Amino acid sequence: MTKVRRSDRLIDMTRYLLERPHTLVPLTYFSKRYDSAKSSISEDLAIVRRVFANRQTGILETVPGAAGGVRFIPTIGEEEAEAFITEMSHRLSETDRLLPGGYVYLSDLLGTPDVLRQIGRLIATQYLDAKVDAVMTVATKAFQSRKASVSTSTCRS
Repeated sequence: MTKVRRSDRLIDMTRYLLERPHTLVPLTYFSKRYDSAKSSISEDLAIVRRVFANRQTGILETVPGAAGGVRFIPTIGEEEAEAFITEMSHRLSETDRLLPGGYVYLSDLLGTPDVLRQIGRLIATQYLDAKVDAVMTVATKAFQSRKASVSTSTCRS
């Protein structure tokens, strides 16, 4: 196997970490993957860590020890979060989103990968320091009959 150039390593390492948030990756994995010394991998990761911090992409956490490695924790910066929330507020305020029965049309937004990615980053940042045991989703549906108004809820974990 030929030795991988540093620029190629940096790009591939960054992609690998971004695709596996919260996954602990041993330095030996990268060392073998790129046929490079752990010291070179550590230097590369320092560059990735600095760029992630400067761009507020997330945190590159180093776990020391034999069972250690590195893990990427996604976050979003305050300015980027505020801009996204402002944009979503404007989009959700569009009058053509209001449906009969008081519902709001969201399918176009919830079907857009970029919107979902940003929502995920907002949630991840909000719970950054919390020890989360489970993530649950809740779906509610309300309907009216002639006799009563009924609400149902479904919870999935």
